[in-house]
Amino acid sequence: MSRWFYWLAIPLLSGCASLQVSSDYDADADFAALHRYEWIAEPEIKSGDPGIGYGGFTQARVKKLVEDQFARKGFVRDAGPPDFLVACHIVVEDKVSVSSVNELYGYGPEWGSPYRRNIRHYSPHGSGAMVREYRQGTLLLDVIGADDRRLLWRGIATGEVYPGLNRDAREKRLREAVEKVVAQFPPPKE
Repeated sequence: MSRWFYWLAIPLLSGCASLQVSSDYDADADFAALHRYEWIAEPEIKSGDPGIGYGGFTQARVKKLVEDQFARKGFVRDAGPPDFLVACHIVVEDKVSVSSVNELYGYGPEWGSPYRRNIRHYSPHGSGAMVREYRQGTLLLDVIGADDRRLLWRGIATGEVYPGLNRDAREKRLREAVEKVVAQFPPPKE
């Protein structure tokens, strides 16, 4: 098979990349007692922190989407006094993906049927590497106890950032990330 096939397949496969979503929580926390929340004051970000606080517009959109999802679950935003605090962090990092493509898939020259071994003699030998640079975005959503400032729950969504998307497509991708993260809060009762 031609090596050009592999180079053409990269954009197709990367277009299928989906969000990776996970969450973790304090097993001793009483999530049934949580009803009212408020956003925690965001810490001042020092210059030089790579990708943290990715855009004021994005941060505002994510907060609005989180508020909408919390409202659907019956949580009320109320400053006085809240049961829990919510913090949101967005981090964007440059990443590199390196994949090796070997004509024989690592099995060696005598692998396969005699027909396959004969084909090998007429095809190029060796392997190649595919290198792809991309940006990865991570959304962290923290639920913190209002009284003791203890982390109760954290939801994480990670996925590739596509800088060429228009505003509507970016909004749709953010909405998907927030919905998938908030769907895991509160955690199921054990």
